[in-house]
Amino acid sequence: MAKLLLIEDSKMFSNLIKNRVESDLNIPVVVASTLAEGKKQIMDQGDEFFLALLDLNLPDASGDEVVRFVRGEGIPSVVFTASFDENLRETILAMDVIDYVTKDNPSSVDYVVSLVQRIRNNASEKALVVDDSKVARTIASKLLRLFQFQVLEAESGQQALSIINDHTTRSGNEISLVLTDYNMPGMDGFELVRGIRKTCSKSTMAVIGISSQGGNAISTKFIKNGANDFITKPFFPEELLCRVSQNMDIIDQLNSLRVAATRDYLTGMVNRRYFFEMATPIYSNSKRNAADLIVAMIDVDHFKSVNDTYGHDVGDEVLIAVAGVLEKTSRDTDIIARFGGEEFCLIAPAIKQDDITPYLNLIRTRIEELSFEAGETTFQITASIGATRNLGTGLEQMIGDADAMLYNAKESGRNRVVIADY
Repeated sequence: MAKLLLIEDSKMFSNLIKNRVESDLNIPVVVASTLAEGKKQIMDQGDEFFLALLDLNLPDASGDEVVRFVRGEGIPSVVFTASFDENLRETILAMDVIDYVTKDNPSSVDYVVSLVQRIRNNASEKALVVDDSKVARTIASKLLRLFQFQVLEAESGQQALSIINDHTTRSGNEISLVLTDYNMPGMDGFELVRGIRKTCSKSTMAVIGISSQGGNAISTKFIKNGANDFITKPFFPEELLCRVSQNMDIIDQLNSLRVAATRDYLTGMVNRRYFFEMATPIYSNSKRNAADLIVAMIDVDHFKSVNDTYGHDVGDEVLIAVAGVLEKTSRDTDIIARFGGEEFCLIAPAIKQDDITPYLNLIRTRIEELSFEAGETTFQITASIGATRNLGTGLEQMIGDADAMLYNAKESGRNRVVIADY
């Protein structure tokens, strides 16, 4: 697990930051109270630090000495100090420090904790900088890389749309942030934002307009065309960081709400309600084109006995493991959901009749191969599967028919696949 390095000589502040980061973010914090201790920690485990929080005034160092050393080791850094002035700010930011925070009020700790979380999250995010000026692209890209984003660049709106399309997968777009200039040849920033919004909503991709001209009129027009925010050139690095962080935090919060509404809390699979949203169009398309389609119900055998014998915590481990098998074994085109308890539902389009039985038996045998431990006891489980390829009158009928076949599988001995006659 990536760690945070905190070089701070105040025990009160170091304990406060360490406790908040570890409890709120579940990130291990390694504390050093001097530059010498910090050097030793970096020597011992430098590759494990994704970020360093640095106090400028240490017993064995002052000014920018600690920053120069830590940045020289390639560790992204944030300065957290009691005193700061404009000249020191210029010196510190020139060393590519992500941000600086003064210890002047209780909210400073909240800001540091949120900044640590943001920097950690940014490492898995892709950002796109769009500007016809190479110099402007380089400046913005450098700052975003400093904020730990994976950065892509485009010199025109058309190229930007092409890059966004190339980074779109079945699960959505991989790019979560776009910084775009307004004045570009061929396609200006407004047109680019409108093009982006045809496929990417404001809740999944933050678009920030940038311009050195036009003032309020430009910013208003950017927002009205679908941008999340606007910033005027030239800007301070801190201003860009704050705008980017605020917009990415909103994206993260909306994503968390979306996950809570569509995913099963235990297994992380899609839930029953979202399954119907995703599966209904698949069924309709198969019905319309008379295409191959199966629906299968999968149920863990004797699951109540697992809970009664080993406890609900072990039962939860079983469900999580079964869900993992289903996710790994199912095809990319399939949708599988936890329907409740120990029951799961699978819809698989465009699967040939001869492939159905081997496919479902593969799922069954991989579940049977799972092994679990409860105390000194090791045990295994099995699952029964019922399925149908009869499109019938609707998705609900297919699920009902598959459920009936599941009942037959249970009644005929369990740990088997039963498929309805077509």
